[in-house]
Amino acid sequence: MPVQMRYLILFITIVFCFSFTDDDNIIIWNKDRKLTWDDYKGKPKKRFAAASTVYSLSRKVLLHDGKITARICAYFYCDDSWKKDDWINQSVLDHEQKHFDIVELFCRRIRKQITKMTFNDFKDAEIKVDSLYQIYNKEMDIFQDKYDDETDGSMNGDAQRKWEKKIENEIASLEAYNQIFITLKLKK
Repeated sequence: MPVQMRYLILFITIVFCFSFTDDDNIIIWNKDRKLTWDDYKGKPKKRFAAASTVYSLSRKVLLHDGKITARICAYFYCDDSWKKDDWINQSVLDHEQKHFDIVELFCRRIRKQITKMTFNDFKDAEIKVDSLYQIYNKEMDIFQDKYDDETDGSMNGDAQRKWEKKIENEIASLEAYNQIFITLKLKK
């Protein structure tokens, strides 16, 4: 089978897998797909917050036709994310969107780091990618907390606007790392 045909089949398989899910619970980050209040389907928690965005930074190392790839992506969980209808407005939604954008920012940081690395084999790739995930996931949690603290959960408009610019600029600076799948370089 020609190499181009293999890649076409792999691409179609990937698109098919991401097009059909068991439910509409997960949104994969996409610059053209912003969150809406309709995405927040969870039951509100009894705490002092207008909304809560539940997200994750996902990583998986894959082996196909002797090629090793990593899938690094940002997920938003609709059924776990919630809002209090009486407390929400566009400013709160914009604030929550930035939490999701931060996840993508850290995905891009991981992807960038991965492109600088070489791997011995599949197992080595799994170990190293998982190690990167552990490091960047902790850094992301600190970044998320700092964002909430400095913006006072969107209540400090000046700080919110500064953070929005900061997040947007950092994501844009890593545009070269916007692809979910990365082919890993193996040592020769």
